[in-house]
Amino acid sequence: MTRDVYRLGQVFSESSLPDVTYVAPAEAQRLKGSLVTPGKHVTLVGPSGSGKSTVAKRALDSAGIDAERVHSFNGRTHAKSRSIIDVFGAELGVATTAEAVEARLRALEMVVIDDVHHLSLEARTELASNLKLWHERGIRLFMIGIAKTSEAILGHDPELAIRNDTWQLGTQSDAFMDALMTKGEQALNIRFDAASRATAIEAANGSPSIFQAICRLSCVEADVMRTAADELQVSVDLPEIGSLVVQQYDGRYLKKVVSLARGRRGARSVHDTYYEIIEQVAKSSKNHISRDELYHAVVTPADPRKKDRIRSSFYRAIKALPTVIEENGLSEVLIYENDTLTIDDPTLRFYLDHLDFSRVKSQVNIRRVGYEYDVAVSFAGSDRAVVDNLVEVLKARGLEVFYDFDQQAQLWGKDLRKELARVYGRQAQYMIVCLSDDYPERDWTTFEFEIGRNAASKRTEDYLLPLVIGTNRPAITGLPATVGHISLSERSMEDVAEYLLEKIATLPPISPSALQLPPAP
Repeated sequence: MTRDVYRLGQVFSESSLPDVTYVAPAEAQRLKGSLVTPGKHVTLVGPSGSGKSTVAKRALDSAGIDAERVHSFNGRTHAKSRSIIDVFGAELGVATTAEAVEARLRALEMVVIDDVHHLSLEARTELASNLKLWHERGIRLFMIGIAKTSEAILGHDPELAIRNDTWQLGTQSDAFMDALMTKGEQALNIRFDAASRATAIEAANGSPSIFQAICRLSCVEADVMRTAADELQVSVDLPEIGSLVVQQYDGRYLKKVVSLARGRRGARSVHDTYYEIIEQVAKSSKNHISRDELYHAVVTPADPRKKDRIRSSFYRAIKALPTVIEENGLSEVLIYENDTLTIDDPTLRFYLDHLDFSRVKSQVNIRRVGYEYDVAVSFAGSDRAVVDNLVEVLKARGLEVFYDFDQQAQLWGKDLRKELARVYGRQAQYMIVCLSDDYPERDWTTFEFEIGRNAASKRTEDYLLPLVIGTNRPAITGLPATVGHISLSERSMEDVAEYLLEKIATLPPISPSALQLPPAP
């Protein structure tokens, strides 16, 4: 009997999930049932690498839908379009009007939109608003995308739920993986030993894409590039194969993980708290990590003399974590809610498990040691409305700002003179002195300025940054008129934030640990 000969990429491939090793997941039969039900829209969601596109194609073929009356396209192609009517007009070659688009859609049995999540929010919102009407007019859509639920793509509309069947393709069982590997063995005439089989299944953690990658790279290491004439034994050396799999996914994840470890855009956190949090997530090997677990890993082991500052930095980082995740395009696979960080993608979990984290550390550029805040603001209470706006602008650029209203819990019950002396004297990289006619007249601003002036005398770089927020620059003892200032009458708050970022970016690495805390007056 002549054996069919396959190339390795036809059998094992993490990018395309080949037909040769296709194993139908449990959801496939239910998906087929929805496709053969007249009038139903269908949505298939799941993480990257779960095989959605392959399962969708197989389900369409098995449902007996006329391929000549199916139009398929990828949402990535129209990512910049703000209108779903414009998208359909371009795809179907008709005028970009609702009437022309609907007439063409009714002539089709089904329209398939792969990577629907790549459509703009405006286009998806318009798509969702039309689904009910199109359902009534016999128009059917099959939407495939990366998301936890269809609501994440189309929004929440109870009326839509009965017209749109949603199936979620998640992680797969060990039996699924075993069947996939068996098909690969038969196609390539190879045999994985029992230990290797168990190792590969456990390491993949239910991800078909990761499992395909492990199998393919193990074959490469065994020099199996096509169907063997005689049966060959293949083993899985996980440390070696894991490293190779990580390289395959570097393009998808490395830059994002590095950016996540750097924290908020532009921030210069003293303790590199974001880096430490993400490093602990990588070390944990868990899909769910509580805030308390992270706290005990990052804060508890700290030097007692630094623990208060590290604790404060940790809670600020945790508070901003959802924003940082969204900024780095990881919100579909990494979720922080209810005080728990969840990795919702087994591919990312595998990547973190096997990533050499020194690669991340080398790109994060561990920040300056000793300053908890990029800047502290000193101002008269009568100017709080202006300063409040300024602080929001600075924070929006990722800067760590000491602002008394943000620190009410920390300051409550403490000797404010000692606490503020510590902050202004030792914990801020810069101090913005918000100058107005009231500034030199207030006792607290006089105290803060004296602390700042003493700190400035012990530093080798600029510290006091005068910012005129009133109509004139008042004369202040200890702040010569020759010291350069910025005025909000001439520059915007956004300009101030940009100038501050420029100053921070050009600072040489130093440590203020030798600075002595000046006594409170």
